[in-house]
Amino acid sequence: MIAQVTVPDTYDVAQHPKRHELTVAALMRCTVAVVIVDRGRIVAALPGYEIGGDLGAGAFGLVVAGRHRTLNRPVAIKVLPAGPDAVAARFADEAELLARIDHPHVVRVYDYVETDALRLIVMELLPGGTLTRRRRGMTARGACAVGLAAAAALHCAHTHGVLHRDVKPDNMMFGADDLLKVTDFGIAKPFEAGAEATASAVVGTPIYMAPEQIVGGRLGPATDLYALGVVLYHLLSGVLPVDPGLPVHMVWHHRLHTPPPPPPGVAPPVAAVLLRALAREPGERQESALAFALDLARAAADAYGPRWTAGAGMPLRVDDEIRAAADHPAGRTSTPVTARERPPPAAEPPDPGAAAGGGPGDPG
Repeated sequence: MIAQVTVPDTYDVAQHPKRHELTVAALMRCTVAVVIVDRGRIVAALPGYEIGGDLGAGAFGLVVAGRHRTLNRPVAIKVLPAGPDAVAARFADEAELLARIDHPHVVRVYDYVETDALRLIVMELLPGGTLTRRRRGMTARGACAVGLAAAAALHCAHTHGVLHRDVKPDNMMFGADDLLKVTDFGIAKPFEAGAEATASAVVGTPIYMAPEQIVGGRLGPATDLYALGVVLYHLLSGVLPVDPGLPVHMVWHHRLHTPPPPPPGVAPPVAAVLLRALAREPGERQESALAFALDLARAAADAYGPRWTAGAGMPLRVDDEIRAAADHPAGRTSTPVTARERPPPAAEPPDPGAAAGGGPGDPG
């Protein structure tokens, strides 16, 4: 038997009995349940795979390593015990959504299996770990490359009618080749192109939530862009746009009523792109993830010099249009940043239990 401790890094905060007393940092450390998974049942459900050790646990399941016996392909297996129909349906939806999104910067799904006792998603193994674990020491060029990769992945998802709704460092992982992958579409929501989805509950990770997500408003691609803006703000400046030590309701009040300050130590062209993504109104942000990627690529070329991606320290699989934008400054006159890539990192918020060794992100 495997004892699994679930860690809720994705929340319906409105349901917490002491929601007004919780800080974001404390909420990230909450433990809410213990689930028991019988390893023998995993083996029986996937006879074509050798089942390895645990990679991590999250709010809705366990992640274990595996290997396809015939193909000799390493995999990560996300396991959910059979339970409430709504939870099981959401798990199946995640598998279906991922299967239809084919992009180099999105984690790949190989199989989905249901038994009487378990629901299992078989996906590619990402042994490079999460962005949470790799962000210390990352250069500004590297952080901007993360932004391009994630934006390209989100653009692909959005064109397939899928909102992620939980973009954060723990849901970005690296393969053995250091290629970044967006993972964990567990609370993703389908939407129709040209329309928006409605938030049925305040679900997500508080520090990365867009204002419309907080108030249960209309969600669209700009919702994911806001979260990506928060991720890059932190990567580039070493601080978050709002103090994670504040109670959740104060963080949300701040987000709804106070524009974020310019990220300290970040080149002005890049800072301007981030601040636009963090606009209070969705209509004031970039019109798409592709537009965000193009703006960021040009701003980074202006700040760090043409072909800045060559010094990013990570591979990119993006469209030619984005590569061309990265090769040519936007025409501003600022001096490229060379000696000082970023300020010394400030105190980090708590790491909400990222999976060590590279399963498909946090299985929540």
